[in-house]
Amino acid sequence: MGLKIAAGGFLHETNTFVAQPTRWEDFVEAGPWPGATEGEQILTRFRGINLAIAYFMEAAEKAGHTMLPLAWGGAMPAGKVTGDAFERMAGIMVERLKRHRPDAVFLELHGAMVAEDHDDGEGELLRRVRATVGPDVPILMSLDLHANVSPQMVETADFISSYRTYPHVDWGASGGRCAEWLERVLAWKPRPARALRQAPFLVPVTTGCTYLEPSKSLYDELDRIERETGVHLSLNMGFPPADIRDVGPSVTAYGADQASVDAAADRLFAALLAAEAGFAAHRPLAAADAVAEAMRIAKSATKPVVLADTQDNPGAGAPSNTTGLIAELLRQGAERAVVGIVHDPRAAAEAHAAGLGGTVARLGGGGEGPGQEPLEGPWRVAALSDGRFRGTSPMLRAAVATLGPTALLAMDGVEVLVATIRQQPIHKETFSHLGVDLNSRAIIAVKSSAHFRSGFQDIAEKVIVCLSPGVNLEDPASFAFRNIRPGVRLRPQG
Repeated sequence: MGLKIAAGGFLHETNTFVAQPTRWEDFVEAGPWPGATEGEQILTRFRGINLAIAYFMEAAEKAGHTMLPLAWGGAMPAGKVTGDAFERMAGIMVERLKRHRPDAVFLELHGAMVAEDHDDGEGELLRRVRATVGPDVPILMSLDLHANVSPQMVETADFISSYRTYPHVDWGASGGRCAEWLERVLAWKPRPARALRQAPFLVPVTTGCTYLEPSKSLYDELDRIERETGVHLSLNMGFPPADIRDVGPSVTAYGADQASVDAAADRLFAALLAAEAGFAAHRPLAAADAVAEAMRIAKSATKPVVLADTQDNPGAGAPSNTTGLIAELLRQGAERAVVGIVHDPRAAAEAHAAGLGGTVARLGGGGEGPGQEPLEGPWRVAALSDGRFRGTSPMLRAAVATLGPTALLAMDGVEVLVATIRQQPIHKETFSHLGVDLNSRAIIAVKSSAHFRSGFQDIAEKVIVCLSPGVNLEDPASFAFRNIRPGVRLRPQG
């Protein structure tokens, strides 16, 4: 007999060291994914997108279950979620749950949300959901690989399945796994056995990329343990720029009995602890060195060299508007270099007003934080668009990206893509929809830490992680933590 399953989502990755709060309007604004959606529209709006709720609904419906849509909202990473935004979304979900009286609940969450009034945003949302549906209705949730998993999340939910790839190519598959394991979750009476292990160290965001070691081997080990034991496992790398108690990597496990769950969790946790030296070996380059190395490689390369401007990554809450790396490319005389996405609505508007072939007086400036020095022009307007295109990156396949008014500005061998809506360059079409042939460029500089790899890795001669001024500090030990739990090393082997 089919179940009535309530489904919704509330996603935010919160950088508590960023002053700019995340408002309700940020959840409403569409960008790389749809804006806030409520009720029946969820059943159609998310079909075919690589999101957990889309995969869960498709698999659950095939199994004969009925979807009861709640609400879904995701905002670009930034500072704490305002009390208004949190209460509005939580209120919509709870009210719909009261009306629906479901047999089960599926929630697509991030796992690193911090609200103004709740350090553990997901834990508080789950507490309210549990209070509404009662102790016997199973709650299943998907989490981002970068979730800061808390004891309250594990205690309140009945099942967690997290992404296993970074870039998050299996974002949607995490929802599919929740649907796949639903029958077993229902059979594990009275509730599934579960375990949580929290690591005693933080890791830089870039080292969690599953294209690289030691992360690649850790997720291979997760698959191996899961196949051998029948226990469902998640390995979360955590999101370092969050000054909360439960920041950092963790292992969660779910199964039929406590002994097997603990044993599987301990195996994966031991592998995570053993990988600490591998995480510590990561060595990004200063911007000047990175540009010099990229120019050296490009002289004989057949593909572009990709520079990852990780400390201005909007996917970690940075403003995506710093000019340090652009200035370094100009200073060293780089040729055939393109940079993006720079969030500069003023420059984008001026470019559209000037028209093709016109000029913009300056790029950047006016924001808060390091790296905000403006770059004087004249910057020539080389291309214009409305910023809408369909991307092909496997991370967000079938999604229509919305950048708002967008322009390509050029000066002295360097092109800069400026856009109105802040987001990462996940798709190659970010540039190609403006006529940029990426294969003809020597250097591609992206404001991203790892997600760009899903769209750009295949055309890269080499990827260089570089450090130019920005608020998303690559070394977690650089953040001024006050609330982290005792005994946690702020960097691997720190």
